[in-house]
Amino acid sequence: DTLTTIEIFDTVARELVPYRVLTSNVIINGKPCMLQVKTSLVDNDDLIQSIVKVQVILLLLLLAGLFIINRNLSKKVWMPFYTTLNKLKNYKVEKHEPLALSKSAITEFNDLNTSLQELSERTYQFYISQKEFTENASHEMQTPLAVFQSKLELLMQTMPLSKEQAELMSGLADAGQRMARLNKSLLLLTKIENSQFADKENISLRNCIEKFILQYQPQINEKQITVENKITTDEILYANTSLLEVLISNLLGNAIRHNHVGGSIIIKLHAGELIIENTGRLTPLDESKIFERFQKDSIDSNSIGLGLEMVKKVCSINHYDVAYQFINNLHSFTVRFNN
Repeated sequence: DTLTTIEIFDTVARELVPYRVLTSNVIINGKPCMLQVKTSLVDNDDLIQSIVKVQVILLLLLLAGLFIINRNLSKKVWMPFYTTLNKLKNYKVEKHEPLALSKSAITEFNDLNTSLQELSERTYQFYISQKEFTENASHEMQTPLAVFQSKLELLMQTMPLSKEQAELMSGLADAGQRMARLNKSLLLLTKIENSQFADKENISLRNCIEKFILQYQPQINEKQITVENKITTDEILYANTSLLEVLISNLLGNAIRHNHVGGSIIIKLHAGELIIENTGRLTPLDESKIFERFQKDSIDSNSIGLGLEMVKKVCSINHYDVAYQFINNLHSFTVRFNN
């Protein structure tokens, strides 16, 4: 018997593997034969490690396959839901565009689509009712307000009034004028919210600003306000003329109304930005509330609190950005034109 060590090529691992070989001469059925017993000398740990690696790889491949299959199935199953969700995000009640939700092989999604279509229709009907009520209420209020003001003026002219009566009449006249302005502003705000200003054209922002500076000149002179026009370039905007005039008139009117006697207004226009700065109260306004409806300076009894609300609405419709800052004792409103 001989005991030797040889290397044998492993076709799987593609490398030479050492074996311990026991060779013996034996006689089988009267014939001499050579018997060899081979034992691999490879460490069992290496063998176990190789087996574990193979199993881990197979497991990872299995998990990856299951993930891909599950992902594709989920996309297919949830596709109607995401289609519905996307249409809901783009739905605008004022346009009354039908949702046109497609049918699905899943009963629950079909029920959801049916409910959403019914809800959108009810929402539109409610929107129309609210719109008509607001418009009708505003229009109906105009006539009695006009009658009230005209009758009050006649009353003040046709009879001698004492000082106390004159003060009462003056207070009534101021209240009537304020109510008329409030009604007009609410009607305008309703039209803005209902997207009733659709026509657009190219507008010179510089010309629009200078027009309103001239228009507000009596109020500017009355308060002895200094207007610094620092507009050096022009900005051509593709917008609705009425809406742009609402934006400029309210910003400029706000700067005049909340200014003090002998104050100043600075107007800048450059790089797609309009900045209107004004003196006034020495404390900043509440940035979180100034653009909300009926938020106003408590010291200004003539303000109806809708000017900056309309500014915000116009900017929102035209995708402009509007911001307020209080810098160096100046109240600054900045409008960025993103078009």
